[in-house]
Amino acid sequence: MINDIRLSPHFKLREFQCRCCGTVKLLPGLLDMLEFIRSAWAVPMIVTSGFRCAGHNAAVGGAAQSLHLRGAAADISASARDQALLREIAEYAGFSEIICGGGKNYIHLGCKGPAG
Repeated sequence: MINDIRLSPHFKLREFQCRCCGTVKLLPGLLDMLEFIRSAWAVPMIVTSGFRCAGHNAAVGGAAQSLHLRGAAADISASARDQALLREIAEYAGFSEIICGGGKNYIHLGCKGPAG
Protein backbone atom coordinates (compact mmCIF):
# COMPACT_ATOMS: atom_id res chain seq x y z
CA MET A 1 0.00 0.00 0.00
CA ILE A 2 1.30 3.44 -0.89
CA ASN A 3 2.50 5.56 2.05
CA ASP A 4 2.32 2.50 4.34
CA ILE A 5 5.64 3.47 5.93
CA ARG A 6 6.04 3.44 9.70
CA LEU A 7 7.30 6.85 10.83
CA SER A 8 7.29 6.26 14.58
CA PRO A 9 6.24 3.55 17.01
CA HIS A 10 2.55 4.47 16.66
CA PHE A 11 2.07 6.26 13.32
CA LYS A 12 2.34 5.51 9.61
CA LEU A 13 2.80 8.03 6.80
CA ARG A 14 -0.60 7.25 5.26
CA GLU A 15 -2.35 8.54 8.40
CA PHE A 16 -1.21 12.06 7.47
CA GLN A 17 -1.92 12.01 3.72
CA CYS A 18 -4.56 14.20 2.14
CA ARG A 19 -7.84 12.28 1.89
CA CYS A 20 -8.39 13.85 -1.54
CA CYS A 21 -5.13 13.35 -3.45
CA GLY A 22 -2.84 11.25 -1.24
CA THR A 23 -0.17 13.96 -0.99
CA VAL A 24 1.71 14.15 2.30
CA LYS A 25 3.45 17.04 4.01
CA LEU A 26 4.39 16.44 7.62
CA LEU A 27 6.29 18.69 9.96
CA PRO A 28 8.65 16.40 11.92
CA GLY A 29 7.88 18.28 15.14
CA LEU A 30 4.19 17.47 14.73
CA LEU A 31 4.95 13.77 14.62
CA ASP A 32 7.18 14.02 17.71
CA MET A 33 4.47 15.82 19.69
CA LEU A 34 1.76 13.37 18.59
CA GLU A 35 4.00 10.48 19.62
CA PHE A 36 4.44 12.14 23.02
CA ILE A 37 0.65 12.37 23.44
CA ARG A 38 0.16 8.77 22.34
CA SER A 39 2.74 7.52 24.82
CA ALA A 40 1.38 9.64 27.70
CA TRP A 41 -2.28 8.83 26.97
CA ALA A 42 -1.55 5.12 26.42
CA VAL A 43 -4.60 4.78 24.14
CA PRO A 44 -4.49 4.26 20.35
CA MET A 45 -5.09 7.49 18.42
CA ILE A 46 -6.88 7.85 15.11
CA VAL A 47 -5.71 10.73 12.91
CA THR A 48 -8.84 11.92 11.13
CA SER A 49 -7.13 14.72 9.20
CA GLY A 50 -3.46 15.41 8.56
CA PHE A 51 -2.17 17.28 5.51
CA ARG A 52 -4.84 18.84 3.30
CA CYS A 53 -4.31 20.10 -0.22
CA ALA A 54 -5.96 23.47 -0.95
CA GLY A 55 -8.92 21.85 -2.68
CA HIS A 56 -9.64 19.41 0.12
CA ASN A 57 -9.18 22.10 2.76
CA ALA A 58 -11.76 24.29 0.99
CA ALA A 59 -14.14 21.34 0.58
CA VAL A 60 -14.14 20.61 4.32
CA GLY A 61 -14.50 24.27 5.28
CA GLY A 62 -10.94 24.65 6.58
CA ALA A 63 -9.48 28.07 7.35
CA ALA A 64 -7.69 29.81 4.48
CA GLN A 65 -4.42 29.79 6.46
CA SER A 66 -4.98 26.37 8.03
CA LEU A 67 -1.90 24.67 9.46
CA HIS A 68 -3.15 21.50 7.72
CA LEU A 69 -2.05 23.10 4.43
CA ARG A 70 1.57 23.05 5.66
CA GLY A 71 1.55 19.63 7.32
CA ALA A 72 1.68 21.34 10.70
CA ALA A 73 -1.65 20.14 12.11
CA ALA A 74 -3.59 16.98 12.76
CA ASP A 75 -7.08 16.27 13.99
CA ILE A 76 -7.46 13.19 16.14
CA SER A 77 -10.55 11.33 17.21
CA ALA A 78 -11.34 12.09 20.85
CA SER A 79 -14.55 11.71 22.78
CA ALA A 80 -15.87 14.81 24.53
CA ARG A 81 -15.00 13.25 27.91
CA ASP A 82 -11.34 12.75 26.90
CA GLN A 83 -10.75 16.19 25.43
CA ALA A 84 -9.83 18.01 28.67
CA LEU A 85 -7.12 15.45 29.46
CA LEU A 86 -5.85 15.47 25.89
CA ARG A 87 -5.72 19.28 25.96
CA GLU A 88 -3.50 19.15 29.06
CA ILE A 89 -1.19 16.56 27.51
CA ALA A 90 -1.08 18.52 24.21
CA GLU A 91 -0.15 21.74 26.04
CA TYR A 92 2.66 19.91 27.84
CA ALA A 93 3.80 18.40 24.52
CA GLY A 94 4.19 21.91 23.08
CA PHE A 95 1.23 22.29 20.72
CA SER A 96 0.46 25.95 20.12
CA GLU A 97 -2.98 25.43 18.59
CA ILE A 98 -5.43 23.18 20.42
CA ILE A 99 -9.10 23.23 19.49
CA CYS A 100 -11.51 20.80 21.12
CA GLY A 101 -14.45 19.73 18.99
CA GLY A 102 -16.73 18.98 21.93
CA GLY A 103 -19.60 16.77 20.83
CA LYS A 104 -18.01 16.37 17.39
CA ASN A 105 -15.50 13.98 19.04
CA TYR A 106 -12.23 15.39 17.76
CA ILE A 107 -9.38 17.60 18.86
CA HIS A 108 -7.32 19.75 16.48
CA LEU A 109 -3.61 20.01 17.25
CA GLY A 110 -1.33 22.45 15.47
CA CYS A 111 2.29 23.64 15.59
CA LYS A 112 2.96 27.34 15.02
CA GLY A 113 6.21 29.25 15.23
CA PRO A 114 9.52 28.87 13.40
CA ALA A 115 9.14 25.11 12.89
CA GLY A 116 5.42 25.22 12.00
